[in-house]
Amino acid sequence: MSPSRPTSFRPNALPRVLALGLSASLSLLTLPGHAQRVIVPSSNSGVQTTGGPSSESGQFLGDLAAPAPDTAASPGKPGDAPPPAADTAWPPAPREPVSADGCSKPLTGSGTTYHVGPGQTLTELTDVPWLSLRAGDVVNIYHRTEPYRTKIGLRAQGTADAPVVIHGVTDAKCNRPVLSGQNAVTARDAAAAGFFSKQYSESLGLIFIYKSRDQAWGSRPKHIRIENLKITGAHKDHRYTAQDGSTGTFSGGAAGIYAIVVEDLAVENCEITRNGNGIFVNSKSEDEASRNVFIRHNRIWDNGNVGSWFEHNLYVQTARALYEGNYIGQLVPGAKGSSMKDRSSATVVRFNHIVAAARAIDLVEIEGGVKQILKDPLYPQAWVYGNLIVNDFRNPGHASVKLIHWGGDNDERYFRQGTLHFYNNTVLHNSTQAQAWYMALFDMPTAQQKVDARSNLFINQGTTQMRIGHEAGTIEFNGSNWISRDWAEAAPTSSVKVAVKGKLPSQPAAGLGPDLRPRPGAAGTDLADSPADLPPVGYQFAEPAGIVKRPVAGRGPDLGAFELK
Repeated sequence: MSPSRPTSFRPNALPRVLALGLSASLSLLTLPGHAQRVIVPSSNSGVQTTGGPSSESGQFLGDLAAPAPDTAASPGKPGDAPPPAADTAWPPAPREPVSADGCSKPLTGSGTTYHVGPGQTLTELTDVPWLSLRAGDVVNIYHRTEPYRTKIGLRAQGTADAPVVIHGVTDAKCNRPVLSGQNAVTARDAAAAGFFSKQYSESLGLIFIYKSRDQAWGSRPKHIRIENLKITGAHKDHRYTAQDGSTGTFSGGAAGIYAIVVEDLAVENCEITRNGNGIFVNSKSEDEASRNVFIRHNRIWDNGNVGSWFEHNLYVQTARALYEGNYIGQLVPGAKGSSMKDRSSATVVRFNHIVAAARAIDLVEIEGGVKQILKDPLYPQAWVYGNLIVNDFRNPGHASVKLIHWGGDNDERYFRQGTLHFYNNTVLHNSTQAQAWYMALFDMPTAQQKVDARSNLFINQGTTQMRIGHEAGTIEFNGSNWISRDWAEAAPTSSVKVAVKGKLPSQPAAGLGPDLRPRPGAAGTDLADSPADLPPVGYQFAEPAGIVKRPVAGRGPDLGAFELK
């Protein structure tokens, strides 16, 4: 099947909300976007280097045996699809969680509905015809005491109106069903079809998303939603039963959800922990390039490998990526990767609680210069707003001395040479000088990167020196921001430029409560501005994951990620 052409959107219009075709009142935002590809960085999770990918995540993508490409012209061939138009509506409107308490009930699809679990039609995930799922199908996975231990292959092609939904059904206490890679067996249909490549793909994920060998070149899974599950155990320390009956071990770069190529993937209300990578989305070439990935309302933490820089809670490379309302924690103690790493175009990171690992947020270039991403008019920009970002060296995991990475780390030809819009964030740092002499808020590789900072709170609760920049680039403070006393622009040897074009008061304390919400008299009350050319900040993060509408108390919105409590 040839992939569909990208949907067209009117400028400044809210994205179209398309019904799922389910009996429950749920919806899936279908948005424009395009493709991209990725290679894993070398050491130090973002240190600029030369050379190729690592030996882990994405290793096989250039070598995977596949049908020869069709050289005939095809209007639906993804490699021929144009980049997103300049007037494409982005980002999509925020979506509050379907359930405030995280509980979920069964869904009914417009196609076939499968029920799996105690007392259901199917008792094990191995019984589900995963490779035969079609548009509108729903797989309801019911909570049970024991984890489900099945390696799943997905190649389904849903539609905007009828996505394929992998749906967890919680128990009465809102506990999610658990999918574990530890001692997992390969799903029966994948084993019978030889879906996995033993050499290249079998060890890469618990839920593995890719086309099968009998599908046409350029085919890809699309319109898939994975929700209400706990996904764990896709880790190099764990073994599984392979499709030929032998015993296999997950690779270091394995992920709870691993997509070689996918369009319109949504992961919502899940717990993803104790994997190599939490979620990994890749793109192999201009003919196999991912687009439209939405990560909403999840708790993603304690992934990674001890001693390794290559694995992260999130490692996504796609055209148009959105991260909304997630708790993104540290990696396992001793791992050296980032809390989240992204090589996408038009990245939006909003209303999350992020606890810093080696980097809190790592936004760098698309590897290989895949044209569908590189030519996206929004490729040079990213938007990070409404987030609580905590960098605390007292935490058990690896904290950061270069908190926000913007622009690139490997191939300067493809660096994102534009603006990171960074606003209404609350950034909290805590360490002593014995733990870290300095901490830099922003790290950019060249003079071509810029940060537009406005309406933020930058709080230093330790004795470490808080620096604005690290290596290069320009940081502009526009509108109003607030920062703790005794900050510095950058190291004397750097080429960082800091321009204070608005208000930047510096005081001993920000006046936040233990929950990091402002209290009466807090710094920054009513001082935030709302430029018309930036996406609005109408929501804030809600524990344990999700978003709620942000009330405005007073003359105007407050600085930072939360409104006065």
